[in-house]
Amino acid sequence: MCQAVPRRVLKIDGARAEVDYDGVSTWVTAAGIADLKVGEYLVVYAGQALERVDTAEAEEMLAWYADLETMLAEAEAAR
Repeated sequence: MCQAVPRRVLKIDGARAEVDYDGVSTWVTAAGIADLKVGEYLVVYAGQALERVDTAEAEEMLAWYADLETMLAEAEAAR
């Protein structure tokens, strides 16, 4: 299942951005995002940057996903 998840920008090369994808550097298309800067967050889906996200909001979303993954792992272990 693909999810649109915030990813932090590591590098920019023209219309592409290298993002941190769970510890793995991944290049995505970011042609529609104007004035993109390293350190910003993008919502990425299927290799395409969809929109810029405020840093605080992105970090809150990533923490929520991490908590969800922990809860799911604990539920699986309890089965």
